Amino acid sequence: MNANRLTVGLLLGTAAVTGCSDRTPMASSHAPPRPSFMTGGQIDAGHPYVGAIIFDTPSPSFFPVAYRPWYCSGTLASRRVVQTAAHCLAFAALDGGFEPNGLPPSLIHVSFAQNVTDPNSWRKVSGYVYHPSFVAPFSTFDVALIILQAPENDVPLGALPAAGYLDGFKNADLKAFSYADVGYGMVGPEEGFALTGDRRVATVGFKKVDADVLSLDRQPGGACFGDSGGPILLQSGGVEYVVAAVHGGIGQDCTSSSFTAQRLDLTSVLDFIQSTIASHGP
Repeated sequence: MNANRLTVGLLLGTAAVTGCSDRTPMASSHAPPRPSFMTGGQIDAGHPYVGAIIFDTPSPSFFPVAYRPWYCSGTLASRRVVQTAAHCLAFAALDGGFEPNGLPPSLIHVSFAQNVTDPNSWRKVSGYVYHPSFVAPFSTFDVALIILQAPENDVPLGALPAAGYLDGFKNADLKAFSYADVGYGMVGPEEGFALTGDRRVATVGFKKVDADVLSLDRQPGGACFGDSGGPILLQSGGVEYVVAAVHGGIGQDCTSSSFTAQRLDLTSVLDFIQSTIASHGP
């Protein structure tokens, strides 16, 4: 499995907002039973709130193969709001011949099916908005929110942690967590970089946490083209939190030693998500 990775070696790049006082690391109940390399991943049935963002535009130049439509990944934050990576929308707009803010909503679809190749599962979109600090086509604060035309009532919501959640842990505690990466990205390179339309999950390792991003070890797994915007999950206190979204990495073959995820526990990110949800209904 893999996420939208960026040009020049940049490899890709929630939820109802809830707090958490229990910070005891626990293994994710939805993690694969043993370590798996993300380029294979495992078919995921445990995270129905993770969806595919489907773009009916030419795929970016850094995709190994030209696809139309092509995918990113995202998380259902409310009945009408889906969180994803801002760079996905920016590249879709630019490659479609539009300004970064000008991609027609008719060219964007969202599906929460386990396999999204059937257009009957695609939801229509009324618009999207970038985090105010995002600089197109790629930067930190790599967060965008997509607004669905109709509420999605049949899918549970993802759960974001409280502001500064990751900062409340010691480095040793963060290393003790089991992190899951979920998305609709490509399989390969052994499989030849194919977009199968399947939602997959893999276990990833922790490297470090910085002010804006979470750095993750591609041992045992990692993301690839199409996984951008998909959640990085950890479980604590019986809740699986969407702590970050796949952002970027190094390399064009999805085998780089590490990749990064945009932190979603930042105050400005949570405020952005909350205010958008408030203006578009629960």
